[in-house]
Amino acid sequence: MDIILFGVGQIAEVMAHYVQQDPHLNLVGFTVDRTYLPPSGEFKGLPVAAWDDASTLFPPGKIRILGPVSYRGNNTFRRDRHFEAKERGYSFASYIHPSSHVSGAKIGENSVILEECTVQPYAKLGTGSILWSKVHIGHHAQIGDFCFFASFCGIAGNARVGDCTFFGGQTGLADNLSVGSGCIIGAGTAVTETIPDGALAISRGTRVLPNGARRFARRLLG
Repeated sequence: MDIILFGVGQIAEVMAHYVQQDPHLNLVGFTVDRTYLPPSGEFKGLPVAAWDDASTLFPPGKIRILGPVSYRGNNTFRRDRHFEAKERGYSFASYIHPSSHVSGAKIGENSVILEECTVQPYAKLGTGSILWSKVHIGHHAQIGDFCFFASFCGIAGNARVGDCTFFGGQTGLADNLSVGSGCIIGAGTAVTETIPDGALAISRGTRVLPNGARRFARRLLG
């Protein structure tokens, strides 16, 4: 399957690495908003087309698109580009790393699941879902469209997440609870209550003691 990736930044570079190791996907180029078009017209040795005329170089009937793999604008940027691509006649690719375990779940188009993730039976992931490394989605969980889960997130069984919501690294959502659309869950936050649309949830419990490690080591570690 011939595909293009949307983007020329670090995340696009990471995705290119994964895609080029997948025998079922053939990366033929990239597209990006014209503002970010490289002067050389290339990225990773492959052609880059400005998004407003990408269909000339990469015809929709022959090439699928993956991405943008991004949380820009709390995921609204890639939502908008997805629907623009759809209007132009593009179909979409998805990527699931072979080390991840997805069983009996529904995965929406244009999704990315990186290494060592688990998606349990009867879970549903919406269009444009992104699961970075080591994310767990529990049974019967319902995930909306264009959500991004950073590494080491845990979503418990029968939980609900609305559209365009971002979960930072090492976050957790307890079972049977809901997080609304357009939310941001800060890194390290354990969500144990329902979160309304558009909310920011942050848990910060770290106390920093200057030179504390030295004092601790002398007293307790010898």
